[in-house]
Amino acid sequence: MTSATGVAYGVVNDWSVVVDQQGLIRYKQPGVNVTAINNIIDQLLASSEVDDNPENLDGFELHQNFPNPFNPNTSISFDLLKPERVSLKIYNARGERVIALLEERQLGAGAHAFAWNALDQNGKRVASGVYFYELRGARFMARKKMLLLL
Repeated sequence: MTSATGVAYGVVNDWSVVVDQQGLIRYKQPGVNVTAINNIIDQLLASSEVDDNPENLDGFELHQNFPNPFNPNTSISFDLLKPERVSLKIYNARGERVIALLEERQLGAGAHAFAWNALDQNGKRVASGVYFYELRGARFMARKKMLLLL
């Protein structure tokens, strides 16, 4: 039995997907328990939101990227209550910085959105897997998870 998520991303009985210990998605040949794999993917998607600051005490809100999972483009949006100098960085599952979408840049109050095309700082395509994006200002920091399925 294949989950709706598995079907949407092409997980069928003749090819399978597994998530390794680092959270990276690996493709396997026939013979893998597809039901178990689909359950893992569904759990990852269900728990893909991490909010380190659930209350908007510091005048900002980091939203879940959209779409999530994505292939290969996604949008990361956030709101600022007042002008702020911010950084927006993406990290892999090992905690290594992949790219800085914003580096200490002054932004005005309001809604902001930035696109990421699954390329690292050298313009190289990154692998499928779990990534984290982090928004940091002078008085706040928030981080969320996203899932890239190539």
